[in-house]
Amino acid sequence: MPAIWVELMILQTIVGYSFVVANALIGLTSIKDLNNLKGDVRTVKYHKIFGKIEGLIFYIITIQCLYMFALYVQANNPLLYIPSGVWAHSWIGGFSALVLVTLKISIARYKKDVIYKYGKYIGPLGVLGWSLSHWTSLVNYYFVTINFSPITLNIIPNTFLWAAIIPFLFGICLYLIVLLKGERFSSSEKRINLHGVAMILHGITFGYERSAKELVGAPVLYKYVFPKTYEFLERYSKYIGLDLEELKNYNLNEAMKIAMQKFENIGMAEKLKIDWISENEFTVESINCSTAVVRSYMKPTELTNSICPWGILAATIVNALTGKNIEIEPSRFNEIGAKSKLKILAEEKNIK
Repeated sequence: MPAIWVELMILQTIVGYSFVVANALIGLTSIKDLNNLKGDVRTVKYHKIFGKIEGLIFYIITIQCLYMFALYVQANNPLLYIPSGVWAHSWIGGFSALVLVTLKISIARYKKDVIYKYGKYIGPLGVLGWSLSHWTSLVNYYFVTINFSPITLNIIPNTFLWAAIIPFLFGICLYLIVLLKGERFSSSEKRINLHGVAMILHGITFGYERSAKELVGAPVLYKYVFPKTYEFLERYSKYIGLDLEELKNYNLNEAMKIAMQKFENIGMAEKLKIDWISENEFTVESINCSTAVVRSYMKPTELTNSICPWGILAATIVNALTGKNIEIEPSRFNEIGAKSKLKILAEEKNIK
């Protein structure tokens, strides 16, 4: 196989492992309590981007390695079946690593709640998988391949030592960029204080909501909460560049997207998704919400039949834009946000 192709694969693993190091450092920063990452939208954003890059590079390398493995099998190469550099990289740094990395990525993609609870154990699985693949490839290349087939190195370091050091240098640089972007050197105390304020306000919101329901019933609560919330929103919205009057010039779907985008821009959540189920039913979902950390300290029973503040805020805006009452189902909360289902009523609810 062409020497330049093999060099390119080594270059890919060096680049990919740089992102692994950066992501590992981000995780280690919050290893004592991963709940601290909740609401740190900027850091989580980079954490996800780095994870996607390292995952993409890993599978690109894997596809090429599988092709090489097929060539070895076809040639009946004995090095596949006896302890050797090829054997170690194929079985330990190949298939074993593939299982570990895929397991970690699958959990991160489909079991986000589990990541925050057991991330200190799940995260290292991906690092271990990548490390097995990375180090066996470097050892096999610099101590086996080059010795048996001397070649001129063109695009990768000439020595194993530099190939080993470079990913750590670049990884640390990437990590420092994340710190500087998030201003974490100077704002860690500010962020903790923000979480404290959010916790108090979030708790008060739930407390008032539950008390009001018990005293006057949900219909009365929703009928009077929305207008009062809108009055506050009118005064506050100008500070985030949201013109509520201008929203009335758009259809409801566009208006909601504009409003949610403004709330995302101030870092209250990484993503606020509006999904329409029908003409009169939709869901609002918060992802990596800044108040999600609050619920980490609440009992599950305290969330029973509660409504996410984003659900109330969305209902408030829809109520103001359409003049119709809104019915909200209890929100489904998770470790990083919540999902609320809302229904626009054809007629205003009668209150008894």
